[in-house]
Amino acid sequence: MSKSFKLIGLAILALAVLGFCFRPHRISGDCMEPAIVDGKQYFVNKLSPYLRNPKAGDIVVFSHEGKDWISRIIATGKDRVEIKEGSVLVNDAVKESSNVKRNWSNWSFGTYAIDEPFKVPQKHVYVLSDNLDSKHDDSRVFGPIHNSLIVGYVW
Repeated sequence: MSKSFKLIGLAILALAVLGFCFRPHRISGDCMEPAIVDGKQYFVNKLSPYLRNPKAGDIVVFSHEGKDWISRIIATGKDRVEIKEGSVLVNDAVKESSNVKRNWSNWSFGTYAIDEPFKVPQKHVYVLSDNLDSKHDDSRVFGPIHNSLIVGYVW
C-alpha cells in the first residue's frame, strides 16, 4: 500500500473520530446569552461525559423528550437548590455568576426548587438558563437531568 493511501486512510479515520467526539451545534434562541450567542455555531464535546463527572458551571447539551437542550449546570447530585427572594441558593450559599444575563428568580414558572428546597438526586444535575427572560424550560420545569442524558459539553 502506498504512502498516500495510508495518509488518506489516516485522515478519514481522524475525521471520523473527530466527528464522533466533537459535533458542531448551532444555537437557536437567547436562553444562554451572553455566554452563548443566538445563531452562532459552537462545538459540543461528546466524549467528555464519558471521561469526567459534570460539575457546576459547565454548559451542557442534554437530551429531554427527544430534543436537545442547552443549559448551565448549577448543582450536582446531593446538592440542595432553593430559589427565593431574587436569589438562587445552592447548599444555602447564594449562587453568583458573571455569566447570568438576568436574575435567576425572575421567572417563577415551574415547581422544582421554586417553593421549597430541592435536593438533587445522586447522578443527576440541576440546570438553569443564563437568560431567564427567554422563557427557556430548564430544571425548574422538568426537574433534574440524569447524567446519562448529557450529550456533551459546549466549548
